[in-house]
Amino acid sequence: MKKRTMRWASAGLVLSLFSASLSFVPSGSGNASAATSKSMAAVYAQIQNERAAKVVALVNKERAAVGLKALTVHTNLSKMAKDKAIDMFKNKYFSHTSPLYGSPFDMMDAYNITYRYAGENIAKGQKSAEEVVEDWMNSPGHKANIMNANYNLIGVGYYNGYWVQEFIGK
Repeated sequence: MKKRTMRWASAGLVLSLFSASLSFVPSGSGNASAATSKSMAAVYAQIQNERAAKVVALVNKERAAVGLKALTVHTNLSKMAKDKAIDMFKNKYFSHTSPLYGSPFDMMDAYNITYRYAGENIAKGQKSAEEVVEDWMNSPGHKANIMNANYNLIGVGYYNGYWVQEFIGK
């Protein structure tokens, strides 16, 4: 997989434009700063969720092209994937093994996720869902996870340029 620097200019641009538009709103009650922070957090959360959903759609398109069943989003697996992306960003590491949570399988156990088969893909620095899925599909090990017929559930997390896919089969 290609190493890339963290880039997410489009998300930063959206947040900058959103923030600039809010600066023209009269404060009145003095709670405008708190409201602006909450609004910006909501916008960023929406961007994260949209990117994760796009990754799932692209993965399922790749699987369909070779006759594999679509993966279903697993809510708890998605939470775990997002938490792993946040953990990598905040603790400044890039690895399948977290200093806080341990291996992906340890983390699944901590999140009460049961599985018969399990795998994880991680990436850093891609600007879009399309770019990260293309990079994963061009990497034999990552592609093997995406195309694994034993997997039927997926969770995807994105945070500040860190991407995480969790796969399980029951």
